[in-house]
Amino acid sequence: MKLNRIQIKIFEKLSKEKGIDPDDYINQYSMEFINMQRDRIEDLSEEEGDNWIHRAYLLSL
Repeated sequence: MKLNRIQIKIFEKLSKEKGIDPDDYINQYSMEFINMQRDRIEDLSEEEGDNWIHRAYLLSL
């Protein structure tokens, strides 16, 4: 299952904080957050998105 609209908004916010396009953000940081290479936001599953968002939240604390 693909990302839901809330997850997409979160990824747009995360990429904006880095000052890059969402697809570039996914390409650049996917190995760090989910240990799998993904090139575009459309390539992420809902579960991968959840894992990524959870990890990004923990790192922000």
